[in-house]
Amino acid sequence: MPKQQFEVIDYAAPLFVGAAFAIVVFLLTFVINFAFIGRTDEVTAFEKLGARYNLRVGPHRVSLVKSAMEKHVDEDGHEY
Repeated sequence: MPKQQFEVIDYAAPLFVGAAFAIVVFLLTFVINFAFIGRTDEVTAFEKLGARYNLRVGPHRVSLVKSAMEKHVDEDGHEY
């Protein structure tokens, strides 16, 4: 049996698959944030990440997310 010859596309395939997986996970997270998180729920980590770049990636307004990020909660659950 002769040796197998690989093309450049064969070596790049894992990169394309990894990039496609990351894009699918990002899009699913985006859809899930709008579909299953309500306005009365807590701010999610995905929304906090989006608020750093002034992006709305969930049901809460960016200004509400930023104000929630500024609040601090101690061990007893009291905000200060």
